[in-house]
Amino acid sequence: MVNTASHLESIRAALATVAASDGAEALAAARAGLAEALHGCLLEVAQHDVPEEQRRQLDAALCAETTALRGALFKALRVCSLHRAFLGLPRLLEATRLLLAAAPAKGVATFIETDLCADIDASASLRDLDCAQQVLDALLGGRRLKKDLGADLPASHKKSVRTALNRARRALGAIEAEARVQQVAAHRAAHPPVYEMPDTDCRREDEEREARRREAHSAGMDAMFAAAKIG
Repeated sequence: MVNTASHLESIRAALATVAASDGAEALAAARAGLAEALHGCLLEVAQHDVPEEQRRQLDAALCAETTALRGALFKALRVCSLHRAFLGLPRLLEATRLLLAAAPAKGVATFIETDLCADIDASASLRDLDCAQQVLDALLGGRRLKKDLGADLPASHKKSVRTALNRARRALGAIEAEARVQQVAAHRAAHPPVYEMPDTDCRREDEEREARRREAHSAGMDAMFAAAKIG
């Protein structure tokens, strides 16, 4: 069973370390620790079927810290194996979408078009790629009306997200196609074709065919001589 409370404690401790950090070097180290703590939490949720009530409590707790978690959340988006966790924490996913809408275009292009796309290319997991598709679609707003989105992604951000979405679709399609090829090959290996030998002796057929040819030739010659005598 996943201990989400323990992960939440680690995240809160990391947040406190970030808040208390003095100096660029210490702050960078603290932020890296925060990203690692959030990554560990999301990975547990992604890999296990966490009960709904646990996920709801974790979702609410993380949503209360989204501003402080901004950088760590963006880093988590770069890893498609964590995207299943975002689907299980819908409030956190929506909060991340809103943070993304306000982020600089250059940063979004880096961690979505460059980092996430590279991770998608390296993934061989159907589940991870499918979850990545769903998360990226949610970041674009899904089927929701624009007036219901609160904040829509800028055009530059949408371009980055669509690039990653198309990459995930292609990767998923390629893996599915390869799986079908392997399935067909495995079926053929398990059920090789059976070739039955004909019951008739081919040599006997050849002999009979040759005898008929000789008879026809002889009959033709006889007919020709008979015609010559008549003439």
